[in-house]
Amino acid sequence: MFIRMMQKTQRKGYTIIEVVLVLAIAGLIFTMVFVALPTLQRAQRNTQRKRDLTAIIAAMNQWKTHNTGSVSDSFNNAYGTNGFCTFWNRYVGEEIHDPETGKPYKVALWGQPKAYDCRAKVAYNRDGYDTTVSGRTSGHSWAKMELGDIQYDDVARCDGDVFDDNLGKSAGVHAFAFRILLEGGAFACVDNGFSADPDDHN
Repeated sequence: MFIRMMQKTQRKGYTIIEVVLVLAIAGLIFTMVFVALPTLQRAQRNTQRKRDLTAIIAAMNQWKTHNTGSVSDSFNNAYGTNGFCTFWNRYVGEEIHDPETGKPYKVALWGQPKAYDCRAKVAYNRDGYDTTVSGRTSGHSWAKMELGDIQYDDVARCDGDVFDDNLGKSAGVHAFAFRILLEGGAFACVDNGFSADPDDHN
């Protein structure tokens, strides 16, 4: 009976091999999470940027409901009656900002190698033009983009991730599109869904 009680009270401990194996598995899991987390965070920020473009499209549609005429994509009219910054400051909320920096998006408009902070009224030199833009621009009218920049074209739709502004005059003030640089070097383009005959140039 005494021997049987001794056998019940004896407990088998973990061996060194078992402990090392558990630590190795835990370390592997930690490493996988550590490596994957930045990629996941970057993807989440890029998803938010795409959502922001959709919100800006909605704001532009609201502008068009309350105003006549298109919003200009020219730097020369940034603060005019239908200037882009006039639209931005009245219809785009402060909650729409770059998810990484927390700062307002800067807009690259047609005709200048600059990006404009509409709220601060400050232009940032982008030192050249974006050669990835298509349409009438042929890559020579919109500034190079940095993270936190968006491009706006006032008579355009998206063709994949680039502008297609070969819509003809029938597009009038109805078509517009926005484009943004994503982390990792890709672009996203969102338009308002307007469709026009590209052969209509009357």
